[in-house]
Amino acid sequence: MKPKNSEMPFDNESFAVDVQQGWKGRFSLTKTLSITIGLLVLISVSSVLGVGVWLAQKNTYSLLGDKVNEFTNSSVNRVKHHLQSAEYQAQFIVSRLEKGEVDLTNTDQFGILLMGALAAAPQIEAVMFIDPAKQSLIAFWEDNEVIVAQRDLSDDSAVRQAMSGGQSDSGWGAPVWHEGTNETFLNLSVPVVLEGKPMGFIVSVVSVDELSTFISDEEQRDDGRAFILYGRDHVLAHWLIQRTYPGRSSNSPLPLLKNFGDIILSSIWQTEGRYETPLQFSNGSKGHSLEIHDEQYMFVYRSVSGFGPKPIIVGAYFNAIDVTEEISRMVLSLVTGLIALVVSLLAAIFLGRKIAKPIIEFSSAASRVRDLKISEVPNLHGSIYRELNDHARSFNAMLKALRWFELYVPRRVVERLIKRDEVDSIISETGEVTVMFTDIVGFSTTSQGMSAPQVAEFVNHHFTLVAACIESENGIVDKFIGDSVMAFWDASDSDEESAVQACRASLAIAKAIAEDNQRVGEKGFPAIAIRIGIHTGNATVGNIGAVGRINYTIIGDTVNVSQRLEQLGKIIYPLGTTTSILISGDTAAKLNGEFNMVSVGRRFLKGRTGDIEVFKLE
Repeated sequence: MKPKNSEMPFDNESFAVDVQQGWKGRFSLTKTLSITIGLLVLISVSSVLGVGVWLAQKNTYSLLGDKVNEFTNSSVNRVKHHLQSAEYQAQFIVSRLEKGEVDLTNTDQFGILLMGALAAAPQIEAVMFIDPAKQSLIAFWEDNEVIVAQRDLSDDSAVRQAMSGGQSDSGWGAPVWHEGTNETFLNLSVPVVLEGKPMGFIVSVVSVDELSTFISDEEQRDDGRAFILYGRDHVLAHWLIQRTYPGRSSNSPLPLLKNFGDIILSSIWQTEGRYETPLQFSNGSKGHSLEIHDEQYMFVYRSVSGFGPKPIIVGAYFNAIDVTEEISRMVLSLVTGLIALVVSLLAAIFLGRKIAKPIIEFSSAASRVRDLKISEVPNLHGSIYRELNDHARSFNAMLKALRWFELYVPRRVVERLIKRDEVDSIISETGEVTVMFTDIVGFSTTSQGMSAPQVAEFVNHHFTLVAACIESENGIVDKFIGDSVMAFWDASDSDEESAVQACRASLAIAKAIAEDNQRVGEKGFPAIAIRIGIHTGNATVGNIGAVGRINYTIIGDTVNVSQRLEQLGKIIYPLGTTTSILISGDTAAKLNGEFNMVSVGRRFLKGRTGDIEVFKLE
């Protein structure tokens, strides 16, 4: 039987194959693009002609709102990062002291630690340790170099003012004026408590003048005049405070807003001439417009807590002329777009052929990104067409970001989360894991004679060796802690015992360290020794943290036991041992005959009740 209007026989077998294959690969991309572009152009033209004016107004305000919100989010995040670096460095120093890795009484050793922390965060003006007698060891910048010195601060009014609250918890103090440098500083104090005894404070100092310079870079000045207020009445950072600003003193470390030299900013809270803007703000941002000296200004700002007794207000103001120009440009873009749509209809077939090739290249590259083969994805070539060239540049920029992302997030972690298909939820579950802790023996002494860049290069070289051994056995590097590595194996990830994989990795690390010690002279690194602790048990594995800011990690007693086993290596193994590996009885019970184990008996671990069976792995 013939189908209507056709003289060709109906091929049932061919149709069945077509149905089975879902018509895959039957259509030409070039023809499809040509027809589709033509239809879309016609639909777009008729739609735009009908609602163009309404869309122009709506979209313009939406885009302006997005731009303002993006600017505010970026400003807040950059300021937070700028100040939080001081917190991270201070907490890092305290953690090293509490672990006993640095001796407070060893001035040279402690000074190197302070220097490293300061060099790692150039926005910090100084970092110091102050004991209860106001004696300090301080690292500070001088002529682009880090200087370490001992100072008697008992007569320093700024220190007395900063420490007057007697705070016992970490926190930012109120801004303090320093007579010696004629600058205002923000001070973060973190208490140092060793074995239950208060020893003093680690203090990170951030210059308000430098903070003003930071927020007044060229990029931000092009978008708006940035500012930071301390509370609602004082100016914390502004381009006018990049250099010495008059009128500041110990009694008034910050300029009053109402008398500030920027008359636009000083009028921010006035009610006369104030009206609301049509823009929609997000993430707690606020804004309003003011008429000042016959000109319109728009203010946008957000209150941020946690950097002192009063919240800081990060924001900027814009001249309304810039906004109206933006609207005019949007209208012009709309008209230009209509013309471009008509022209593109005539060129649809030609464009279809030209567009097909870069789209196919993009599809291939996107497939590799989907499979997380980021290192195998080539950069897309540019195109003579602006849109496609922008597309390629945007993809290449994204690819660059993903390559950085690949360095920070283990691929196995991303694969696990993708398989779960629960991106919007915080996932955590309890199961059996094997946890490994590694630590360089005498790292503080080893790095004592190195500069900060040399220390970083030395540690990065070591971490590269260790991480390669862990990942070759399907382990996940959870984090780098100073000179230590924490990794884990989830029993649900593999048919093989997690304990077996962890122990293989530890032996591979031992071999890699031994081989590397024989050729360290090539890079000028010293030979090192390493301790490893391994324990198998139940732990909570998954995304731990708050919505929007989480880490894929593990928590539980299993983590503590593995770390304590690593520390126990100091006692079990003789001095000079290149690699010491201690495993718990729970781990040993899951191993097979390929491993040599020597029992060292039942041992008590620091901070835990009861003892556990401990084995050497050889």
